[in-house]
Amino acid sequence: MSGRLRERLGRLTGSGDRSKPAADEVASAVAEAAPQEPEAADWAKLGFALRLGPGGSCLTRDVRYEASHRHGHFAVSEFASAGAALTRLDPAGRVVKPEKLLFLDTETTGLGQGAGNVPFLIGIGWWTSDGFTVRQCLIRHPGEEAAMLAMLSERLPEFTHLVTYNGRTFDWPLVKNRYVLQRMAVPKDPAHFDFLYPSRSLWRTTMPSVRLGAVEEAKLGVFREDDVPGSMAPALYFQYLAERDCSVLEGVVRHNETDIVTLLTLAIHFGTLLRDGGVALDGLSAAELLRLGLWYERLGFESEACGAIDALAGRPAEEAAPHWHEAAAFYKRRKRWDDAIRLWRAVAEGGRLWSALDPYVELAIAYEHRLKDADAALYWTDEALRTAERRLSLSRAGDDGKLREQLAELRKRKERLARKRGALF
Repeated sequence: MSGRLRERLGRLTGSGDRSKPAADEVASAVAEAAPQEPEAADWAKLGFALRLGPGGSCLTRDVRYEASHRHGHFAVSEFASAGAALTRLDPAGRVVKPEKLLFLDTETTGLGQGAGNVPFLIGIGWWTSDGFTVRQCLIRHPGEEAAMLAMLSERLPEFTHLVTYNGRTFDWPLVKNRYVLQRMAVPKDPAHFDFLYPSRSLWRTTMPSVRLGAVEEAKLGVFREDDVPGSMAPALYFQYLAERDCSVLEGVVRHNETDIVTLLTLAIHFGTLLRDGGVALDGLSAAELLRLGLWYERLGFESEACGAIDALAGRPAEEAAPHWHEAAAFYKRRKRWDDAIRLWRAVAEGGRLWSALDPYVELAIAYEHRLKDADAALYWTDEALRTAERRLSLSRAGDDGKLREQLAELRKRKERLARKRGALF
């Protein structure tokens, strides 16, 4: 409270003639003490204007990115072809039209799904042949939430797919719950591309984090300056509610806008991976080739999966050796026995992963049942036994139950192979 205001209240309530101040004078002084609602001009500095809709009024802000605009490695215009390739990601095989994807991101008053967590800013984005538009709806107080939700409801029917990052478990369920709490019609679930999941599939073993901010720097070439982390959004919104200074929200608004444009760029990246011709494999590390190949495999893209794993298998040992066993398992699933055996032997003979039994056991099985070579099968069974015995000598008492079971199975295998080998001579 300012000194001038303190003075005024003191005069109104202090000594003198001891008469009570007029009620309207006290009310006027208290009102002056309360933070004032920002003027339209203050919101305009952030790009917001008041919009009246069927549910009431809230603030909206539109930002237009021209088709030539580059966000990191990609231009907005590249979504024309890359977006259509996302059809291959749709589990129902629905055709994806780039202009029918709605990108969505929210800023909320908390992190959970409870009734007290309110989205105070909903950002959406959509692509057209001449550019990309980001629209943000912000509520100045909870009473404007219904208006914000109504504006979202107006746009949703125009699109076939929603694009989010962790929106399947956070943003979209939260938004739907707000419709319920506002006693409004809950929108029908659109088809949903949540890019957190392919990001995890591709990069969880090669990056310390697959947060959107980490992915955009490492994979998309997007570097933010003076960014306000999303985790600070709740505190800043409560600060705004207390102080009524809309400038404290500027960083939150910019962060949300950038998230949405990054979602578009990530869509271009994934579309490029899925498009005929895909990505240049020689620019990827061995670990990235493995994750990409396994991702393609899960999606059912056989030729792309084989291309990535074949590229991995051709890399030098110092780079690719840690991934040979998984690559061999990939070949085994395709009954490409020569390729699988070559990698299992490379693992076993190279002295790598010496404590793992799998390569030896797989070689014994392959030589016995696929190549019908009892001598080689017996040799690799002996190698598996020696490895298991080394592991047993290093294990702690009580932790070796499974290992003892494996040893028993290997001894039975050796006896059977010895009998089979003897019967051949």
